[in-house]
Amino acid sequence: IPVLGIVENMAYFECPDCGKKHRIFGDSRVREIAAQHHIPIVAELPVDPGISEACDGGTIERYRTDALDAILDKLEQM
Repeated sequence: IPVLGIVENMAYFECPDCGKKHRIFGDSRVREIAAQHHIPIVAELPVDPGISEACDGGTIERYRTDALDAILDKLEQM
């Protein structure tokens, strides 16, 4: 099965007040691993309480984010 790319989940938290991205789980090794295996990184998904709220509320289909745009671009290239 061909691997299209790596998606790093919970890669960072974006502060709603200042917009700064914080890597609350420490520095990621995803770039190192991707390079080692020659696999592109197609997305870094943030920790987003809005996803949990949408799932819990049964409205995940209405959740909007641009964090998945890179994945969609990759799929469109196929």
